[in-house]
Amino acid sequence: MPKSTDRNYITKKIKASKNHQMWKRGFRSKAPSKSMKLRANAVILTFVLFCAFALSVNLFRIMVMEHDVYTDMANSRQFNTVKLSAARGSIYDANGAVLAQSATVYKIFVDPGLFKQEMQIVEKRNKELLEAAIKKQESGGIAKADIVDPEDIKTIVVDYLSDTLELKPKDVREAFEKDSNYVVLKKQVEKSRADRILDFVSEIHVAGSGRTISLSSISRLSDTKRYYPQNELAASVIGFNMADGHGFYGVEKSYDKYLSGIDGRNITAVDANGNAMPYRYSKTYPAQDGDDVYMTLDMTVQTYLQNAVNDMVDTFKVAQRGCGVMLNAKTGAVIAMATSGGFDANDPYDIYDPVQAAEIENIQNEEMRKDALDKAHETQWRNKCISETYVPGSVFKVFTASAGLEEDKVQYYGDNFYCSGVEVVAGERIHCSIGEPGHKSQTFEEILLHSCNPAFIQIGQRLGKDLFCKYFD
Repeated sequence: MPKSTDRNYITKKIKASKNHQMWKRGFRSKAPSKSMKLRANAVILTFVLFCAFALSVNLFRIMVMEHDVYTDMANSRQFNTVKLSAARGSIYDANGAVLAQSATVYKIFVDPGLFKQEMQIVEKRNKELLEAAIKKQESGGIAKADIVDPEDIKTIVVDYLSDTLELKPKDVREAFEKDSNYVVLKKQVEKSRADRILDFVSEIHVAGSGRTISLSSISRLSDTKRYYPQNELAASVIGFNMADGHGFYGVEKSYDKYLSGIDGRNITAVDANGNAMPYRYSKTYPAQDGDDVYMTLDMTVQTYLQNAVNDMVDTFKVAQRGCGVMLNAKTGAVIAMATSGGFDANDPYDIYDPVQAAEIENIQNEEMRKDALDKAHETQWRNKCISETYVPGSVFKVFTASAGLEEDKVQYYGDNFYCSGVEVVAGERIHCSIGEPGHKSQTFEEILLHSCNPAFIQIGQRLGKDLFCKYFD
């Protein structure tokens, strides 16, 4: 072999050897060091700990903070709960007369979806009768198809319901056309009316047809309604109920938690399709009816007091309503409490002052009319005896008279007080209730009987500021 060739071979081998060594050194230089491994482990551990922390926080949120939410969601899928309404307690006066009592009434509702199906059945029957009549005619016989127009049925039902339930025909017709399976037409319908409606829809007769149409799409659900047999008598004391059955104003509100009772529940396990499972999987928690409330009011005395208050308001042209209270002097029990310008607790939203009702009706601006109506409601519902600031006025005259006698500034016998109909104090003219010329000369007994303003001002002046304030305090 030539020398040049050997030399080239050796040179290539040396280069290859050097390249191999360099490659090995490069490979070794790319291998992770101990510090790199520690950093990598720290990053991985941090990531794992972060994931574990996030998972723990989420589990805490689900299992603790939102426990009730998910429990309710699970129960709603596994159980069907039906509320058993508690009967609201009654309210009686001191003699056992009923002041407030609940009775069973009904919600009248329509199932528009089912009604449409029933009308389709009517149309199908029309088609069958028509085809039968045609075949009979073709065979040479005389035939007549008893066809009923579904629209006629709808009109008959709408007219009857709107008349019986005192609703607008337009509103009833719209209820039948809604895309729903449950539309309430009217709540708190008495049993007699509800019975008439069900009897009517079970046998509907269309003029000119011998067919009888029965509808299941119109039905009822039981409900309760609060009745107030005394109507407007002591209405501001008794109060009334809201649509949800809870008390609003008066005793109905103050004793609501006692009157309401506790609703019961019937809980039934359901399968995957929502069907109730056998009886052993159900549990009933019976309702606890509300307690009855007996008041110290006596309706006989209440009637006399109400009439007296109304007469005084009319006689003296009282602008801001009048009120009166009768108490048992020994126990402090309220025997009667009356306010003029009241309302009927059975229809609390009606404005019973005809003048005020007309004024509100004439307000053109809708928002202003609503504000005026709300204010009128608030005024007629409020019990003036306990809910409005009361200037002592004539009531305080008893203290003025007692102070005068106690301090020997007046004499029960022999003293005399002159009333000209007006007394001027610090430039202010204070009038007697009967106006001028007043009661003239009066004894102490007579000023008590007349509740004479000028005479009691004179007693106050005899006492002087310091003594008067002493008894006032």
